[in-house]
Amino acid sequence: MSKILALDDDIQILSIIKKALENDKHSVDILDNINKVNRGNLSKYDLILLDVMMPNTNGFDFCKEIRSIVDCPILFITAKTMDEDLTEGFAVGADDYIKKPFSLSELRARVNAHLRREKREYHNRIISDNFIFDISEKI
Repeated sequence: MSKILALDDDIQILSIIKKALENDKHSVDILDNINKVNRGNLSKYDLILLDVMMPNTNGFDFCKEIRSIVDCPILFITAKTMDEDLTEGFAVGADDYIKKPFSLSELRARVNAHLRREKREYHNRIISDNFIFDISEKI
């Protein structure tokens, strides 16, 4: 089971997201204000969903602040849909950008795709022509 943090100032959207992702067997924490985030606990999350337009601060600034301390995928969910907004989102560290209004099937598909990539096994092999080198083995 993956642990997800969803941040949005719209509690109704948060409730819908929580229910949809819990149906996919994820554990979802929801917060309606970035100031409520315990930054010391962020490492426990496998994925963060983040709105851009939030009270007191914006999601772009928050993403930039936490990107150096969290390694998980960060997906923006926002009504800011201009090309400059997408570019800024990726520049501050987002892994994906979902435009509002969004379909739950798209949200679920993107979340599950990012989580699947995070769980891939990394191979310590190099394949070249007819040779396979296992760089994890010591000689």
